[in-house]
Amino acid sequence: MRRILVPIVMLAGCGPAPVTPAPPPAAVAPAPASESFAAPPPPNEDLRVGSRPWIDATGTAIVGFGVLRLVPDPGKTARFDFRYDEKPGDYGAGAGDDFQFFALPGDAFAKKTSAYADQFLFFTRTHGSLSGTTYTLRASIQAASEMLVIVGYGPWTAPDSGRPSGDRPVFRIDVTPRNGAFEWLESEAGELITTNWTNRPGVKRGGPYSKEDVWIEVRPLILYDGRMVRADGEPDAAADVYQEPDLQGSDVARDALDREEFNADMRAAAARLDRRIVMTRELAEKFRRVPIRWR
Repeated sequence: MRRILVPIVMLAGCGPAPVTPAPPPAAVAPAPASESFAAPPPPNEDLRVGSRPWIDATGTAIVGFGVLRLVPDPGKTARFDFRYDEKPGDYGAGAGDDFQFFALPGDAFAKKTSAYADQFLFFTRTHGSLSGTTYTLRASIQAASEMLVIVGYGPWTAPDSGRPSGDRPVFRIDVTPRNGAFEWLESEAGELITTNWTNRPGVKRGGPYSKEDVWIEVRPLILYDGRMVRADGEPDAAADVYQEPDLQGSDVARDALDREEFNADMRAAAARLDRRIVMTRELAEKFRRVPIRWR
């Protein structure tokens, strides 16, 4: 380009005066937008490019999840303390130092294919730039009755960064019960997609986790064992459990109460044997189609 321009500049004073190009025609103003497609309000200081109020720059991640049953002692409200440790050194270069840890009710996907942050039983995360090679997150749940819990854990960034080969553990989740007991139905049940949304109108999904005002959508991606799911509306293992107890005495009301409590105990015992999580029929059919198990 430089070799072409130099001769043109040198000859500019020798030739005829250049013709001044005509100015471009004035731009035609666009037609006003209809009311249904009105322009959004101007962004405020927090929503400018490079300063969006997302949890992290990518906004989407793939995390692991497990299924946990919590059982309080009779007549008591139990507290379950959680501790999640992660050692990302063996992941690869992209794992980063931002991790998330959250819990959803076991039926979070029973009526819809996505869950949102306002359903979180707890949510916590690292904020990056932590010292050392192990990252620790703590949270707790209080339960007055038996409940199933979906526990999600993993990095915000580096989707599908994968676990290192072999059986060397890179993460650990400890549960400490107070006035209760717990059981992992499956500590590595599958993977979830978490997507972070801003709180702008038209972009947010569901409600926020109020303690941190974060907007997150959670969708099931992989279920390692298709036998762990049942569709909403399908009977659980306790549906047909009924046994006539051998009751003595002439007090009809007491006999009826004893019978009701007896069968409630029977149903609870049968439900404990059902290790499946309930999801929409669409999700259940998806995960049953190709049940896989891998490490």
